[in-house]
Amino acid sequence: MPLSSLNLPIAPHLAQRYGLEQALMLAVVTELVGAWNGQVVVEEQRLYGRALCLTRQHQGQLLSQLSSLGLLQVAPAGSGMVRIELQLMPDFPLPVTEVNDEADLQPALNPVANTKATMAGFGGWRRDVGEGDELSRLFAAKEAQHQHLCQMDLEWKLSANIVKVLAQQHQISEAFALGIKDEFVVYYMDKGRRETPGGWDQKFLKWVKKEQVHQQTAQARAQRQTQQQTNSSNEEARFAAKQRRRNITANVLDINNTDW
Repeated sequence: MPLSSLNLPIAPHLAQRYGLEQALMLAVVTELVGAWNGQVVVEEQRLYGRALCLTRQHQGQLLSQLSSLGLLQVAPAGSGMVRIELQLMPDFPLPVTEVNDEADLQPALNPVANTKATMAGFGGWRRDVGEGDELSRLFAAKEAQHQHLCQMDLEWKLSANIVKVLAQQHQISEAFALGIKDEFVVYYMDKGRRETPGGWDQKFLKWVKKEQVHQQTAQARAQRQTQQQTNSSNEEARFAAKQRRRNITANVLDINNTDW
């Protein structure tokens, strides 16, 4: 399979630091999560079926390496599903390029290769002769990233994936999620934040889980209060009955008292 058909954005900075194959797997995971960091549950085939130029066993080895570096975690999440947690948080937008030739996909001999760009001069960057306009590439990458960001609006809808995750992983119904969606939308419209579609899904997932906990806590508190009131009423009834028995016993023993 030609690598050019993958059309995956490879970050040269990550390829230099961890190796080209590792950067390819990070590109696959980032595409699934929809952001540099976050969590998503997807079909196992979607994870291992993107980079067909690598065997599944080799992909698993690469993911294990990245996991040992603390960049991501992949764990089973039910039949044929996996949970992916990505913790890739670059200090600045990373320039990206696409894999165009199978010869490009070679193991990096030095994963921690030194970059020629150093901090100095305008904007903190100094470029050696022949390096190219690194700063312009960074701006271009930042602009490309911003094109995928969007603000919250009233037309926002839950993705089918989030509905599935809520139902299968957290036993939260779609009706419950839809019931609190408007509050979520209004809250983040007021904030004016910009996120990728996947980023909004992750924020809504956390929002729903938090609201479920609040609801369960309120229900448990109401049940305790009801139980306490019931126990108090039962205690008063038992005390009144006990007092009546005492009065009857005292009157029976007082043979001279005929008032009862």
